Amino acid sequence: MEVPEKRTRGKTSTLTVVLISVIVAFTVLGIIICIVDPNFVFSLQPGVGAGEPSYVIGGLVYEIIYVLLLMATYILYLAGGGIIFFGGALVTVRFVQSKLRDPDKPSGVSRNLAGYLNLGLAFFIGAEIIRTVVLRNTLEFELLGFIIASRGLFSLILYLERRWHGTAETE
Repeated sequence: MEVPEKRTRGKTSTLTVVLISVIVAFTVLGIIICIVDPNFVFSLQPGVGAGEPSYVIGGLVYEIIYVLLLMATYILYLAGGGIIFFGGALVTVRFVQSKLRDPDKPSGVSRNLAGYLNLGLAFFIGAEIIRTVVLRNTLEFELLGFIIASRGLFSLILYLERRWHGTAETE
């Protein structure tokens, strides 16, 4: 009978360390901002003037959580937009390079671009879910539904394209 080998845990990923560090830094920053300027929360709400809160004030802990969730929303929006922008630029460069080498060979860029778009839309959906939970108004629910429907339609189109054209791309 063989003795199963013991797994050794690898090193912690650099990306994991960076992400945890950024989360901790934003948490500390949010706490400091809420303590120094209690009205900071009101300035983050679109269409709400100072002194006219659209939520029930629940104390310092509530405001800290509120600010952190809104910051997370903005970070997710920026990450999703950055992924789509980076993916579009990268796919464009790869397309030009492949067409300069051999103009008749399929480049496969639409599959790569679709992956970046799907990932960016996933970040947008996450941001909208958090924003909808925090702000709780009808406009946010409608926007969330629109983004989810867009991503579903986009995924259906990609699925049908792969099914009709197979794995090889004809451009």
